[in-house]
This record gives sequence, structure tokens and C-alpha cells, in this order.
Amino acid sequence: PYPGAYLALMISALLIAAGLANWVTKRILVRGLRRLLQRLPGAESGRGSHLMRVISRLSNVVPSQVIASGITLIPDLPPGLVNVIIKLCIVWAVLTVSMAFSHALDAANSLYERKPDARNKPIKGYLQVVKIVVFVAAGLSIIATLLGVALGPLVTGLGAATAVLMLIFQDTILSLVASVQISGDGRVRIGDWIEMPSQNADGDVIDIALHTITVQNFDKTITTIPTKKLVTESFKNWRGMQEAGGRRIKRALYLD
Repeated sequence: PYPGAYLALMISALLIAAGLANWVTKRILVRGLRRLLQRLPGAESGRGSHLMRVISRLSNVVPSQVIASGITLIPDLPPGLVNVIIKLCIVWAVLTVSMAFSHALDAANSLYERKPDARNKPIKGYLQVVKIVVFVAAGLSIIATLLGVALGPLVTGLGAATAVLMLIFQDTILSLVASVQISGDGRVRIGDWIEMPSQNADGDVIDIALHTITVQNFDKTITTIPTKKLVTESFKNWRGMQEAGGRRIKRALYLD
């Protein structure tokens, strides 16, 4: 006799079930895994904390999947509304997984930087390229889900717009090529003292990323240099002087 009240009751029950699933996942499973990881070897090195952050982000998928599964069990809901809710849940799941994967890459880079050879062979730029690929794939998947089309034809359609995509990602492509060259020949490493007057940089390299290289100048100011500039423009690297442990000084002596 009260279809509206019954519908509201079913929706409320579904939301409560999603909240309960989120609570169980966060408070029981995630906490249990945290305690388990703290007992494993290597927990002091930070591996467990990085892994827990990834698991915590992935746990956000559970409530959306509960809603996506339960919304189909509620009668008298318009099919269009059910379809929209399911699509939104899928979009949320894709975003959550891609963000968790991005955080996993950050954790991998953080652990890698603790190795002695990390200064000579940084991988941050390569991981940023992987992030871009992941987020582009996630974006295409979200667009295909919202439009209700298959991912294959959508990618094929984008293939026709290759010139436009090349223009959009021009800086990223150039930065990737420059990053590969810099890492390959070792012309710049973290900790090097470089001098680049065109960019007002004169100090130590403290970070090498995909698009920029960060330099802490001698007066503690920070300068960011586009990565491609280190390939197209000249700069001075004082690493050889630092490794040699000495410095050549030229002085003129006039004899009358």
C-alpha cells in the first residue's frame, strides 16, 4: 500500500549495507593486514606502510561494488536510473584502482631511492610515463563506460586523431626523450652541481622528474629547469671536479 515508503526503505538498506561493508573493510580487514605486515621482515624499512596505503585505497572499491550489485535487486526503479548508478560505480572503481596504482608507483620509487645506485640511475621519470599511460587508459575506460560503447572502437577512433594527440602530448614526448638521454649517458645525476646561466641555475640537482629538473642554488633558492633544456642548451656540470677532489686554478704571473 505504500510503494514509496518501501522503495525508500530498500534504498536506505542498500546504503547501510554499503556503509557496513566499508566499515568492515576499513576497521577489520585493513587493520588486520596492517598488524600482520608489521610483524613481517622489512616492516621497519617502510615497505609495509607503503603497501598498506595501496590496500587502503583499494578498499574504497568495496562500497561501490555493493551498491552496483544491490541496486539491481530494488524493484520499481527506472532502468535508466539503475544503469546510470551502475556506470557511476564502475567509474568510481576505475578511478580508485588507477589512483592506487599511482600510489604503488610512488611507493616503488620511494623504496628505490634508498638504494645506493638510485642517485646515478633515477627511475622517477619512467614511472611518471607509466602513470600517464595508466591515467589515459583509465580516462578512455571511463569515457567508454559513460557512453556505453566498447573500448576497442573508441581507441580506433582516437587513432585517427594521432596528429592532435601528438600535439597535446608534445611536451611529454620531448621530456621523455630527454629523460632517456640524460639517464642513459649520465650527463646529470642527483647531487650534481650544475651551472646553467640561461635558466638562472647554479647549484645542486635535488630531483629529476619527467618534465622538470629541480636545482637548489648556492643561496638555497630553488630553480626548476625543463628536462628538454638540458638536451637542447648548454650547461656546466662540476661533477668531475668533485670526483677528482681538486680544482685547477689559472693565475697569471707577469715578469718585467
